[in-house]
Amino acid sequence: MKSTDKTSSAPVLEKTEPEDFDLVILGGGTGSTIAAWTFAAQGQRVAVIERKYIGGSCPNIACLPSKNIIHSAKVASYFRRSEEFGITRNGSTVDMSAVRGRKRKMVSGLNDMYLENYKKTGAEFILGSGRFIGLRTLEATLPDGTSRRLRGANVIISTGTRAALEPIPGLADAQPLTHVEALELDDVPECLLVIGEATLV
Repeated sequence: MKSTDKTSSAPVLEKTEPEDFDLVILGGGTGSTIAAWTFAAQGQRVAVIERKYIGGSCPNIACLPSKNIIHSAKVASYFRRSEEFGITRNGSTVDMSAVRGRKRKMVSGLNDMYLENYKKTGAEFILGSGRFIGLRTLEATLPDGTSRRLRGANVIISTGTRAALEPIPGLADAQPLTHVEALELDDVPECLLVIGEATLV
């Protein structure tokens, strides 16, 4: 006799009716975060869909982490030049794992602070990859493979930027570092060639 058990490995159909929000924001950078906290604090139902970084690139892989490591470099520079300031020394080394650990600790603390502010204001942070599936309607694919559909009375697109390699012959084959990998080095490079320029504040 054939089994009539319906609890097979077939996937459960997900809810297809979108959840309604006053505001849905695609991208979770600084501007998006401030907007989400501001409108949520005013009583609006707000959701932010961000594919990877809590708070966007600035507190995770760009502005603040780079300044953190630059500060370590300045301390090392001052220490190596200590005799210019009348301070004798017996040598020093840079432990990049410790420098990286300091940076990661800062990033982790910032992530916790961002999530706490989301909780306090009532805005919802959704970690997932978002895409439009209709008018003011987005689908967020979550890390576990499930998805949510959100419809906003208003929608803000704030997807930011990402690291990209210029189409320079041979560059991709050389496996260059972008700013993301440069902030995760295990050792201090003996030499470094920088293509392009950036302003450090």
